[in-house]
Amino acid sequence: MPAVDAASARDRFCLGTVKLGLPDYGFSSPSSAGAVDPLAFLQQVAQLGIRRLDTSPRYGNSESVLGSYLAQLPAGEPIPWISSKIDQLSPDNPDTPAIMLASVQQSLQRLQRSQLDLCYLHQNELAIISDRYVQAGIRQLQERQWIKAVGVSLYSHEECRYASACGVYDVIQIPVSVFDLGFYHHFVAANNSPVRFAARSLLLQGILANRQEISRRIRQGAEILAYLQQLDQLAARWQMSSTEMAIRFAFSLPHIDHLLIGSLSVANLRAMLGWIAHPLPDDCMEAIQLLASPAKIWSNPRNW
Repeated sequence: MPAVDAASARDRFCLGTVKLGLPDYGFSSPSSAGAVDPLAFLQQVAQLGIRRLDTSPRYGNSESVLGSYLAQLPAGEPIPWISSKIDQLSPDNPDTPAIMLASVQQSLQRLQRSQLDLCYLHQNELAIISDRYVQAGIRQLQERQWIKAVGVSLYSHEECRYASACGVYDVIQIPVSVFDLGFYHHFVAANNSPVRFAARSLLLQGILANRQEISRRIRQGAEILAYLQQLDQLAARWQMSSTEMAIRFAFSLPHIDHLLIGSLSVANLRAMLGWIAHPLPDDCMEAIQLLASPAKIWSNPRNW
């Protein structure tokens, strides 16, 4: 596998900001409201060279926090690439284009931006992503130049097949991790279309590092803990932590436009940026793929 340039890897690093608005999201260690100064945190993120930020109206006040940060950037400071989302759409509704325009307009006002670099649909149902009124709304957003690109975040192969072939969507966000390679093998590895792919769920909501509540909160807890032990053994063989191995694995996979990671720890982000500058050895990649390739019902958090 070719060496990964550190700057190129950093360019693909997209910080998910859900925890700026919802501190207790997922299995990551909870953060009290006063534990992190959002503006200082985002300034440190910029100093690390992270230029991609992902948000959503669903993430509490995350958009407003980002807007306050963007408003105080000094002249000449690089402007971050930002993605946000549209939510609460229903199929076959003639009012959908107006709802979509209002949603993006509100996001832009909160972000203090005139355009989103990428606008995702925050609903994955085939009835939504194929809906004629939804697609009409996308065209209107593009005509007004409120969005540069449009994407979908998907959970099934049927949805991904449609989104890849319909010619409407520029970016498809899918789960890619040491737990789940189904989408990657089916759609990304051999992709020769203009569609770009983004990776999410690299750490599956933090279960690698925060295991104490898995058995209580997830129906398949025993199966997951057994799998995590196998990952721990692999990581020990190559003298790294399971978290480092998971991050390096995802960033070592080719043909992924950007990868989303959520964290409020500058130290953790700095460590990850160091990891991703070094792709995993081929034998380590092969060993992980043997574990990750078989389908697992628990690799989708909607089944927990």
